[in-house]
Amino acid sequence: MARGFLTLRRTGARVARIRAWVGLGLLASGCASLSNTPAQDLAWSRWTTCHPRAAGTEITTVQPDGRISFWYADGAERQAMHDCLVQLAKEGPVLPDPVAELRPGAGGGGGGGGGGM
Repeated sequence: MARGFLTLRRTGARVARIRAWVGLGLLASGCASLSNTPAQDLAWSRWTTCHPRAAGTEITTVQPDGRISFWYADGAERQAMHDCLVQLAKEGPVLPDPVAELRPGAGGGGGGGGGGM
């Protein structure tokens, strides 16, 4: 009986080690997928350049293809951000059109949607 218990104990420890290594492998592969795509890096760079001109905007997402989605509080901010992003697209690789949405709770005008970039 004691011998059977020791065998089960060793097997349990072995299973625990295997589970730990599998877990670490999954964690490592999951972290690797958290890095940005080149298009996302470019989109973030453009956002950083344009944001001072439209400080009332807030980025909400950057898709893997580089599409920026952002909130704005008034139409002038939306237009300033859009114009800046369009200008930068003329100077480098083209990204998908940004998507602008009125900030929840904001009453500003100017409509929503994206713009041709």
